[in-house]
Amino acid sequence: MLASTERRAAAVITGASGGIGRALALRFAPSVQHLTLIGRDEARLAQVASEVASRGAEARPLRARFESSEELERLALELERLPAVSVLLHAAGEFVEQPAASLAGEDFERLLRVNLSAPYVLTRALLGPLQRGAGDVVFVNSSAVGQRRAGLSAYGASKAGLVAVADSLRQECNPLGLRVLSVFLGATATRLQEQLHTGRDQEAYEPGLLLQPEDVAEIIHAALALPRGAEVTDLHLRPALPHRGV
Repeated sequence: MLASTERRAAAVITGASGGIGRALALRFAPSVQHLTLIGRDEARLAQVASEVASRGAEARPLRARFESSEELERLALELERLPAVSVLLHAAGEFVEQPAASLAGEDFERLLRVNLSAPYVLTRALLGPLQRGAGDVVFVNSSAVGQRRAGLSAYGASKAGLVAVADSLRQECNPLGLRVLSVFLGATATRLQEQLHTGRDQEAYEPGLLLQPEDVAEIIHAALALPRGAEVTDLHLRPALPHRGV
């Protein structure tokens, strides 16, 4: 386990402008020298970077839209140049709940680019820096993978694909000294969940009944603090009280 005074080289976090990504950035800041923060919202990224700096780490905010394949490839080329990365945290994602009959093809493709292609492309680009940093890769996934609910065909497919990426990558990268963790989350108190509840008139939004982003970040940090000879492969977290949501 890392000593309290030992700091890992660098972290790369997607979806860092809010929610789980922000919580991860703040939790890892005391134990990482440099954080690359990737997100869509430039102003919110700057705020998170300031919060990270106040906790003693350097932060570099990078605005990126994963819907654009050209922008994603440019980001991948930039990340390849990092000298060493000790942890790659994929927290970016997009949610769609819509019947297949009414979901446009371009919307399905956008969902796959954000939830599946982007983590794959960025992980591939960072394999060299991760190997040099004896790093870990974390995919924040969803409990929707195990659900068979109407309207989740596209979202569920993107997240099931991410499971396949993580499981195969683990077999390829364990011999290189890298660990791979999938985290399957139930309903979490983020802006996305608030928006979902706004569209469901029958449900009041009660964030206190949901998973908290800070708790998610805490358990991920603890899993990665295990000695290198131990690997947590899958973590399943859900609210303790029954709740409908993704």
